[in-house]
Amino acid sequence: MQRTLIAILNWNNAPDTIACIGSVMELPGVHIAVMDNNSDDGSYQQIRAFLQSLGAFCERDAANLQQYDTAHRFTLIRSSVNSGFAGGNNAMLRAAMHTAGMEYAWLLNNDAVAASGALQALIQTMEREPAAAFAGSVVLDGTRKELVQCCGVRYYKWFGVSKLVMKDTIWNEQAEAAIPHGRIDFQNGASVMVRLGALKVIGLMDERFFLYSEEHDWQETAKEKGYVNVLSTGSVVWHKGSVSTSNRKHLFFYYYNKSGVIFARKHDTWIVRIVSTVLRTGVLLVRSRLYPRSIYWGLKGIFEGWLKPLR
Repeated sequence: MQRTLIAILNWNNAPDTIACIGSVMELPGVHIAVMDNNSDDGSYQQIRAFLQSLGAFCERDAANLQQYDTAHRFTLIRSSVNSGFAGGNNAMLRAAMHTAGMEYAWLLNNDAVAASGALQALIQTMEREPAAAFAGSVVLDGTRKELVQCCGVRYYKWFGVSKLVMKDTIWNEQAEAAIPHGRIDFQNGASVMVRLGALKVIGLMDERFFLYSEEHDWQETAKEKGYVNVLSTGSVVWHKGSVSTSNRKHLFFYYYNKSGVIFARKHDTWIVRIVSTVLRTGVLLVRSRLYPRSIYWGLKGIFEGWLKPLR
């Protein structure tokens, strides 16, 4: 029985996506869904050729994806629009919720590679923690492989910023023992498992978050409904880091600030929203190094985050 969906979202990065698939394709009890988020670099054709070399697979259009044919191991999904991290993963999750026998969905970034035992550890953590809607992995750096990218994320609401827990720590037994589990606010979206049954209560990700904060909002909503999120220290993945804004830093400031303001409006008090907007502007000036284009786009993100309808 295929009780776990592995959901991989691609956008203009077929080589990393193929490497990601390769790290999980032999795992038992899984169905692997790969959605191309309207790439314009030939990604879909490259991924299709790779899956074709592995044998039979299903092809589906995102608009018509209802459930998975688990007689096949892979489903390749084409989207005619780039619906962002939330929209792309939501389409795959909806189908999983309507597929008989599926209990979990593992959202794995396409530029991540899973270590041996990563999936099993996530499932064991979920089974040990019945109140957990989410379980996250220890995320190590894709290049400097012994260094931690994060062991969960801490949110500083007054500043409207998040901090990666244990970042740049050398990963070993001492580091594992030092993880401040009680100070982790949410699990990083590069590798996070969700209990499909909980989604009937929590709902899917809010698609107003096109990039950044979507997994935080999702897990915060779960907390408000009585669920928890946990870090599975036995689950390890190596993650390169986002390519979506890596060469367009101004877009990082735009999406990060826009999503952060939307999050604050949904979950924080009025005083926190106002103070965090002021301090977020100060953080923007520091982090942008006063580069005019980054400042403009960062302020634009803050402004649009306040104007975005929440109902």
